[in-house]
Amino acid sequence: MTFKFEQPPAELTWYHLGPLLDAEAGTLKYDQERYRVSGVSNNAVACVWCDLLADDRDGLVLTDLGQRMLADWKASPKGQAWITEQSALDDAPDGHQEPTEATPQLTTARADQLDLFGGAV
Repeated sequence: MTFKFEQPPAELTWYHLGPLLDAEAGTLKYDQERYRVSGVSNNAVACVWCDLLADDRDGLVLTDLGQRMLADWKASPKGQAWITEQSALDDAPDGHQEPTEATPQLTTARADQLDLFGGAV
């Protein structure tokens, strides 16, 4: 059963990107110990409510809309700048890079580090 409470966002922001990128990578799994109510972060639940993610057996997966919006974001100038920045982070010996104007919504945070309390989503 799919619940749709919200309209899809006009554009993806940092709020949606973490869960969407995790779902694309196949790493958005339920963790009842960490997220006792829903098994996933509030951001991921919001993505379900606006039809970007859907329930699967042991986690959340991208919907067709989520796949399209994520692909469009990756092809956009903001997405390309973020991807370039992430590549530079991966190449940096300490994994740190100074923020740039190109990606103000994510600066230097990696998608798997958007969680404020540590650990991967």
